Amino acid sequence: MALAKKKDNFTARIAPDDLELIKRAAETCGKSLSAFVIEAATFSAQKALMDQRFLHLDAELFDSLSETISQPAQVHPELAELLRNGSQWATSER
Repeated sequence: MALAKKKDNFTARIAPDDLELIKRAAETCGKSLSAFVIEAATFSAQKALMDQRFLHLDAELFDSLSETISQPAQVHPELAELLRNGSQWATSER
């Protein structure tokens, strides 16, 4: 698999203390400053975009969904019991 050619540059102004912190973190991770900053920025960008979803629904499905979520909440006894007692699989006892 061939690596993509990197050709674009990015310049930013940064406070000396922030730059020192980032340099220390990059060194701790065994990465170059560029690699560390690009990875962190990419992760942050992905996180920021995760909640941005476009759902295309036809009118009938949209109306059905709107009606469903407009109804008052209903208590489901089994779920209420589970939440009241806590999850059995999350206990530290084995």
